[in-house]
Amino acid sequence: MNRFFYTIVLLISIVSCTSGHDTEIIIQTEDIPLSIRETDSIVVKTLIDRSETFYSDNLITGPVFDDFLKEAEEISVKNNFRTPLSSIYHTLEVRYRNRSEYANAIKYADKAIEIGRNLNDNSRLANYINMAAVVYRRVDENKQALEMHMEAMELAESVGDSFQIAVSLNGIGNVYLGLKRHHASVEYFKKSFQIAVARGNVLGQAINSNNIGEALKLANDLDSALVYFYQSLDYNTQLGSKVGQAICYNSIGDAYRLKKDYSQALKYLKRALILNKETRDRINVSTSYSMLGETYIQVYDYYNAINNLKSGLQIAQEIGSKYQIEACSKLLALAYEKTNALSLSIKHLRMAQVYKDSLFDEANLRHITVVTARHESDKAKAQIQQLNNESTLQKKLISQQKKAILYFSFFVLALIAAGVLIFRQIRLNEGYKSILMQQRLLRSQMNPHFIFNALSAIQVYILENDMENSSRFLSDFARLMRQVLQSSQRDYVSLEEERSMITYYLKLQQLRFNPPFSYEIVIDESLDKDRTLIPPMITQPFVENAVEHGIKSIGKHGKVTVRFTKSRNDLVVIIEDNGIGLAGSQVLKTESSKHQSMATQITNERLEVIQKMTKRNTSFRITDLQDNSENQTGVLVKIRMPLINPDTKLKTVGIKK
Repeated sequence: MNRFFYTIVLLISIVSCTSGHDTEIIIQTEDIPLSIRETDSIVVKTLIDRSETFYSDNLITGPVFDDFLKEAEEISVKNNFRTPLSSIYHTLEVRYRNRSEYANAIKYADKAIEIGRNLNDNSRLANYINMAAVVYRRVDENKQALEMHMEAMELAESVGDSFQIAVSLNGIGNVYLGLKRHHASVEYFKKSFQIAVARGNVLGQAINSNNIGEALKLANDLDSALVYFYQSLDYNTQLGSKVGQAICYNSIGDAYRLKKDYSQALKYLKRALILNKETRDRINVSTSYSMLGETYIQVYDYYNAINNLKSGLQIAQEIGSKYQIEACSKLLALAYEKTNALSLSIKHLRMAQVYKDSLFDEANLRHITVVTARHESDKAKAQIQQLNNESTLQKKLISQQKKAILYFSFFVLALIAAGVLIFRQIRLNEGYKSILMQQRLLRSQMNPHFIFNALSAIQVYILENDMENSSRFLSDFARLMRQVLQSSQRDYVSLEEERSMITYYLKLQQLRFNPPFSYEIVIDESLDKDRTLIPPMITQPFVENAVEHGIKSIGKHGKVTVRFTKSRNDLVVIIEDNGIGLAGSQVLKTESSKHQSMATQITNERLEVIQKMTKRNTSFRITDLQDNSENQTGVLVKIRMPLINPDTKLKTVGIKK
């Protein structure tokens, strides 16, 4: 940028603005001499205005500290223009704050405040301090923010600036809101609201009304909160602010959701979504989708919940909003869990945890950065004062400062690196423990339909006074339940225990069929059934599938065969039935495919754990027998895993056998 160029442009604009008037006025304008200092002052103002226009047109991609502001800063420093220089630094503070670059925001806020303290303009200084306090609020430095808002209020009161007094009161209310002191925050918001009323400031009334409602909502006073939300909506409607109206609709909808008035909640949340789409603020659109999704979950409308949450997640991923990605993923995990889509639920739960951890790490790093920036700023001021008093020590102090910064940076980097390594190791260990725990929980589950059906069948024997059969089957049922509970606490059981569980299970299943199916359980003689170990109930899901979805439809000719054989150093488990096969079961009932898929996923995960512990390969295959022969029907499941006995050394620690 060339200062002379802007001067010429400015003078040309002045002449062009007078071209419509008489000659006498033009002569008078040309006769007014402008000193270099006055010209520079005008140029600085023009540059600042040009920067505002340029930044507004390039809000996302434009540089915060653009060439217009850099040249304005250079001219202001050269001429000691303190007021425009403080304004430049204040502008930079606000821009960096809005981009969440809080360390830079504090840096320029300090510069603006430092100059402002020497301007003898308390209103301007109060504004600078209030805006700096907002930065500290956003990084949860509530104590510092509260002190700054209080100082700004005292300055505003000293000159009777009611606008800055209202801003200070609103800021103090937000600090107390962040500290969960809801009733105290309401009092400050009300005081700020009263000033806005006296000044005729409708926007201030709208903001404070909504803030009061939020505080009351958090205090669980939902009816009072709704009164203030509707009041804020009226003010925003007067202003024609779609953004403000959307905020109010979301607040109202959330309040009705908490009141469990879901029809009203959905009505207002849908209105918020429409307005947010019109304003094209994508983060607000994503927020509306997530709030709608959460409400649909609560009314058991999981279809609409999933659709809205998927839309919200997609937008959040496109704009890179980690907070919204975490929120939408967490809610999607819950929605998929409710619809028994467990693989999708686990996938989104893991995604939510990843982004939650990332947000936690970023918050800590941001906090360290801000505190460090504040500390370095205070330290620099003290050093500058010392350098002014002791000019002979300047070079030495500067050298010490550089070394201190360098050592501190190395220390922080080393600390962060060590923290990341330790945290990663902990996460890996916890993740592994989580997998083992998940497997134990899965092992402890028994199909509730089978339990209810078995008990119903036993009840029939009791009602028919068939005491022998009812007693025998009740005994078998109790033994099966006891073995399931015992095995759920262990990672491995013997082949004999697995055979016993399957036997009890199939006997009870036979009780439900008239005529009953047949079954056979064969253990290879080369296997020591008491010392050979196997993950408990690894065969049960496929035995259940064979009965429920294979032979249930063919009657007395149905047969289930379970074989345990040895192949070199591997244990091979085969579950076979002569039922209607995979294709037939899917035609009869689509839910069987989901059940089959879930059993397959769980088995694959269990085999993966075994493979990691033994460092040996495992395999798992399901075959529709009709695909191999037109004269044969049914399903064959084949599971291969390393042969394990009580003397086998496993990689992980704490495995129960």
